[in-house]
Amino acid sequence: MKRLVLILMVITVAMAWPVGPAAADPSTAGLFKAMDKNKDGKLTAKEYVEACKQAREKCMDEFQWFDRNGDGGVTMPEYEGKVK
Repeated sequence: MKRLVLILMVITVAMAWPVGPAAADPSTAGLFKAMDKNKDGKLTAKEYVEACKQAREKCMDEFQWFDRNGDGGVTMPEYEGKVK
């Protein structure tokens, strides 16, 4: 019986686990925070490409589009300015 309860708990947690940035929080800020894996407030090209669901080249083009000042990172204001 204890084993069954444990298995059911594991299944419940696994089913509730968010999948991808949009599942965690559909807002712009939520998407940004989900992609910002090291939580430094800035998306690197690597973080963006890992979260991107398209071809790598397309993702890099998008990243450069978001990176308004060309410093190799996308801040929340840059990201929000392009998404909204």
